[in-house]
Amino acid sequence: MALDQIDVDEVFPDEKNMGFFDHIDELRKHLVRIAYAVLISTCVTFFWVEKIFDTVILGPFKSDFWGYKFFCKAGHFVLGNNSLCWQPPSLSMQSQQIQGQFVSAFKIALVVGVIVAFPFIIYQLWSFIRPALSQKEVKRTRRSLFVVSFLFFTGVLFAYFFLVPVATNFLLSYKLNESIQNIITISSVTGFVTFMSLATGLVFELPVLIYILATIGLVNAAFLRKYWRYAAVIIFIIAGIATPSPDIFSQLLLGMPLMFLYVVGIYIAKRVEKRKLREENE
Repeated sequence: MALDQIDVDEVFPDEKNMGFFDHIDELRKHLVRIAYAVLISTCVTFFWVEKIFDTVILGPFKSDFWGYKFFCKAGHFVLGNNSLCWQPPSLSMQSQQIQGQFVSAFKIALVVGVIVAFPFIIYQLWSFIRPALSQKEVKRTRRSLFVVSFLFFTGVLFAYFFLVPVATNFLLSYKLNESIQNIITISSVTGFVTFMSLATGLVFELPVLIYILATIGLVNAAFLRKYWRYAAVIIFIIAGIATPSPDIFSQLLLGMPLMFLYVVGIYIAKRVEKRKLREENE
């Protein structure tokens, strides 16, 4: 029998009649699987944490980083000068606690482990809600799993290669007083790179959020078009939070792609409306 012809109610005959505590127990099973996946990927990542720290975490602080090369070439192409050819200031780090380096290594392994396990996390969450979906909804959401992971990884890579270099250049170049020397802690460096990358990956899920809200009827395309100015303010506030650098360029660098994703969300909401109307007519 073809997979698309399988009736969800036949595969999960008892799921529709599950009680509240049965759902809680089922959710617990999926959360345990997620925890195991994150634990395994974290442990595996920990074996290469030193190389990850040197090549990935410290990458945006090196002058030969790909992001700096991109901005330099973009500056030559668009502006015709070297105004975007940045050289990151030197970085001096220190550990102020006995366990500081080990804790930083664990945080790196944990964040990388979550990022690596993200597709499995999404799959487990989808598996939990799958019994409550109709056959058409199962087929439709199954195809969306790839999109969710794609948007997340796109956001992570966008932050790492573009946002982090811009924010790094600004923050390390800023001087409140010439007598003050920047001696950065390891936790500050690791937290800065990992938080910005992870946060941007999550906010890139904006089209998915709009799809969910449109599906359950909380928003529609007309509503999104009408209040786009308010959405723009919220988006740039989120961009300001996700980019610790207070300069307007880094906020625009994140805000503009999010505005594009918002426009994509309007198109998605419109398609959801057409699909609902078609299903009602049928």
